[in-house]
Amino acid sequence: MAKAWITDRWIKDATVTMPDGTTTRISPSAAQIKSLKTLPDHFRTAKFGKGSRWVAGWYDPDGVQKQRLFARRSDAEAFIAALEDDIRSDRYVDPSARDRTFSAAAEAWLASKNRIKDSTWRRYRRELDNYVLPQWGTRSVGSITRPQIDEWVAQLRAGTALHVFDKNQHIKVKARTPVKMKPAYLRHVVGATFGGALRYAVGEQWIGRNPLAKVELPRDEGDIESDLPGLSYPDIEDLADGASDLTARDSDGALLRLLAYSGPRIGEATALKVKDLDPAKNRARVHRTWTTDRDGRRKLGPVKTWEKRWLPIPAFLMAELVALTTGRDAEDFLFTTVRGAAVDGTNWYNRVWLKVRASLGLAVTMSVHDLRHVAATNAIAAGGDVKLVQQMLGHKDATETLNTYSHLWPDRVAEVIAMVEQRRAEALEKAHHLAA
Repeated sequence: MAKAWITDRWIKDATVTMPDGTTTRISPSAAQIKSLKTLPDHFRTAKFGKGSRWVAGWYDPDGVQKQRLFARRSDAEAFIAALEDDIRSDRYVDPSARDRTFSAAAEAWLASKNRIKDSTWRRYRRELDNYVLPQWGTRSVGSITRPQIDEWVAQLRAGTALHVFDKNQHIKVKARTPVKMKPAYLRHVVGATFGGALRYAVGEQWIGRNPLAKVELPRDEGDIESDLPGLSYPDIEDLADGASDLTARDSDGALLRLLAYSGPRIGEATALKVKDLDPAKNRARVHRTWTTDRDGRRKLGPVKTWEKRWLPIPAFLMAELVALTTGRDAEDFLFTTVRGAAVDGTNWYNRVWLKVRASLGLAVTMSVHDLRHVAATNAIAAGGDVKLVQQMLGHKDATETLNTYSHLWPDRVAEVIAMVEQRRAEALEKAHHLAA
């Protein structure tokens, strides 16, 4: 076990010469120590009255001697007691590591994320810069406590937390301000981004315990006022025709129909190539998507492993898509701009979606991503089961699909009980005849 001690930097024992010529060491009396102003010089060290008085010294588990200064002996004693308890419990952490700033821990954690997508890295970077570092950046990582995190969570929920929003080099008439943070986003900011840095600090033994471990983050309560976004088939067709009329290009209407009937993400849809279509089976292969690199530049990347899939496409829409491919190379993107480049999802949102929904007064509050929900709700209403919707949307498992859409599947309890009753009656009647 490591040895720990406390040393007084200001006071020392004195060596005095006795009448018989011998020398001996004597310590100052309690009264002398209590009255430092009159303490004899031979009891004073060269550091008397300079800096902190008390030194807490110890040997760490590797046998390296270390120390820390304290102004009060009581603080040094409390430090040593906690230190020895951590050593006995095998929770020892070098106290100097606890003084590392949270900002340093967060940057080290982010730099270690070598397996994530660039778009995920950018999300971590954005959340660190916007919310996490303004609150915790200058704090020592070892000083963060659970009550402080609880208070921060409450502030995030109320929209009053410290924040820094960068303007992205765009001129804005009105500065961006925070709003009440929704539970799902809050869980990512606190649990994934802030928590990732803390877990990294624990793993590197900069802190002994994770103060976030028992913090309760809010759960989604659902929206009791409205349901998932939906569009009727005539509405979808009106929007698709409107998009083609707006741009004088059939491909924009076809893209809108693909989003609303088959449910790919906009980045997946605009990354489709001619070769990805399988007209014989009315499907398209989804295995790439548009994303961004760490500098925000657009690039092609793979979808998540479990989201590689065959996307079902209605026959009428497949015919429309095949018509777009006439005379084109297999490596060409399916949806292109006038200049032949792949359609950019953000540009399409501003150039087509915003304008067509405003001109028709349809889906005026919907995002392009909401068309994915439209596809799912219409598929369920048409009789699609959980596995079909899961495959269509590329969910990792059926649980994700059910968590979002379970309330849309019809309640078949009465139907099942009626069937049980019917089969019971048939079985009893058959048994009666056999017994007769």
